[in-house]
Amino acid sequence: MKETFEIIYTVLTGSASAEEKERFEGLMEEEENRQLFNQIQKIWEESKAVRSYKKYDARRSFQELTRKIQEKKRRRKQQLWIGFSGVAAGLALMLGISNFLGISEGNQNPGNVIFATQLGNRSVIYLPDSSRVWLNSSSSLQYSGDFNKKNRTVRLKGEGYFEVAHSKKPFVVNVGPFNIKVYGTHFNVSAYQNDLFIKTCLAKGKISIQRTGYDEYMVKPGELITYDKADASFSKKNVDPDEYSGWRKNLMYMHNESLENLSRKLERRYNVKISFEPEKLGEEVHYTGTFSNENIEEVLDAISIASGLQFSKKDNLYTITRNNQKQHKSFND
Repeated sequence: MKETFEIIYTVLTGSASAEEKERFEGLMEEEENRQLFNQIQKIWEESKAVRSYKKYDARRSFQELTRKIQEKKRRRKQQLWIGFSGVAAGLALMLGISNFLGISEGNQNPGNVIFATQLGNRSVIYLPDSSRVWLNSSSSLQYSGDFNKKNRTVRLKGEGYFEVAHSKKPFVVNVGPFNIKVYGTHFNVSAYQNDLFIKTCLAKGKISIQRTGYDEYMVKPGELITYDKADASFSKKNVDPDEYSGWRKNLMYMHNESLENLSRKLERRYNVKISFEPEKLGEEVHYTGTFSNENIEEVLDAISIASGLQFSKKDNLYTITRNNQKQHKSFND
């Protein structure tokens, strides 16, 4: 158990070596380890603000949690899991967390399991059937407590990349207006509430789009299926799937994308606010390009040079306007 925690610690802190990453993948083949990782990951995400304090010792907290869980290991399996919930809640309190997701003695609800990411954060979830889901910023995944007993149904809000384990039990992703039925595959779904479209891109394998009153549509690898919320219509085109799941590797691809759509992605990725003056500017200007590890101001500088715009900043708000001068001025000017 101690070694398991050490591996989890290196993965969460981003310090894992290639060998440790390989051992981590092996650990995640066991359902008990997947549950353990998911619970600790929740604490880790919730404690980010606390970890910024100089006096906070993350490794010491992990060691304390390891010791307590090893003590609980002597009990029956059911008692261990209940005990772990208490230990996790205790660690959450030690970290200064008042709203730890779903773990407290008074809030043990086996009905639904919900994982969520905050603005500017991403996460990897290991499901009980060994499937993996990458959640993008400001996204959530929900499934019932009986997941993988008769079927495998999840509800996605926001964006997720799925690597679904093969099984005879159907795997279904609900995104609101329609369902995506999975046959063991890799695919990306973007279904943010404030976006105009829901986009599903298949990397490999096989999925289908299911909508009440309509025939099931089988999606081929490399196809992008776009659902228009305004008129409830579908369209398809062939694309490079890597461009639609690039966010997992911190990549953003834009092809003639309106600044309004791009601004939503930047707001979620960098946890900032972006406005336009005049407001119609967001739809009038389009941008094509790729970003990787740039910070928000480097991204905005690149867009301004290409599009003849300028930006101003006040607190956490960036305002985009037309640049009436001949030469763009960056934030550092």
